[in-house]
Amino acid sequence: MSTDIRSQLTDLYLSVKVRKSEEINDINEDIIDKERENMKKLPLTDIINYIKNSIDTLIELKAIEKYEQKLEKDEENKNYINQEDPNDLNGLKLYEGMLIAAEKNIRSHIRVSFYYNKFMI
Repeated sequence: MSTDIRSQLTDLYLSVKVRKSEEINDINEDIIDKERENMKKLPLTDIINYIKNSIDTLIELKAIEKYEQKLEKDEENKNYINQEDPNDLNGLKLYEGMLIAAEKNIRSHIRVSFYYNKFMI
């Protein structure tokens, strides 16, 4: 049963793993199989943390994308004031909060990547 859970968590992680554009273009079944084999050496808690970090990163990327779309729309409408907080000109407080959260996730991702590279490769 544990191997079934490990297999399912590994597949979930490989599905949500954030990859660079170059990696996506070069991905093939051999690379996925190698990653799957490397994941077998990890404790389940680490795999779950990898999944969590990947999902957090994807959510942050989506939030940044939506914010950039809002800025573009505001620029088109010449509406530079954030309607949610009239004291927040150009949405700077909102953007700063998003950057702090993204920075936290990046640090976490770096720790996970370091651990992965140190012990898995």
